[in-house]
Amino acid sequence: MFFRRMRPRRRVIPGAPVAAALHGDSPHRVFLLETGVGIGAMEAALAWLLTGPFADGLVLHPSMVLSAGFSGALVPGLCVGDLILADSVCDVETGFATDVPTVPCAAAQWRRGRLLTVASLVGRPEEKGRLAERSGAVAVDMESAVVARMCHAAGVPFACLRVISDDVDTPLSKALLDLVGAGRVRVGRLAGAVLRRPGLIAELIRLASHTRTAARRLAEGLEEFLNSSSR
Repeated sequence: MFFRRMRPRRRVIPGAPVAAALHGDSPHRVFLLETGVGIGAMEAALAWLLTGPFADGLVLHPSMVLSAGFSGALVPGLCVGDLILADSVCDVETGFATDVPTVPCAAAQWRRGRLLTVASLVGRPEEKGRLAERSGAVAVDMESAVVARMCHAAGVPFACLRVISDDVDTPLSKALLDLVGAGRVRVGRLAGAVLRRPGLIAELIRLASHTRTAARRLAEGLEEFLNSSSR
């Protein structure tokens, strides 16, 4: 991964609510928060970051917040590994919507479009179609609207970079969604689910393959984005 190649790296940030690390040196210092999956996790991490915490001898005042992670396609033509740089973000449950400020990134091959944030994973193609029609979004995730709302309120520029990890036509079974919905899968729970439904094995293999592809492309995209933004 891109961040693992950056030096120096300091993993322990006292008081951080999630795993946190400083990468690189000033003026190209990047502060990484591994927020985890979902609205609550992102709210807790950003609430801490935006208060200006003290770390590594510095008071951290982010000049920009970049939210990066996985998303599901809502429209045809997006494939696993495709990158989306949001030009707007919305949450249809609360009605929140905002444009994303223009960011200095020259990755012309990336898709631009609206991101939709929902509270839980979406697995059925027909549900994805309804969400796309209702929101005008091209992809769905579980965090971007939180970033947009909190950064907008704090007056901090932000961007949302997402990689497609499942396309619009590939269904995800309820059993799989129940298993991975929290972001982490316990071994015992995984074994029990497979014993009850052996067909999950094929889905898990496909999911693992797609996740590896998406993670690799997201790492490349982060490097592109940060290098372009620092010029």
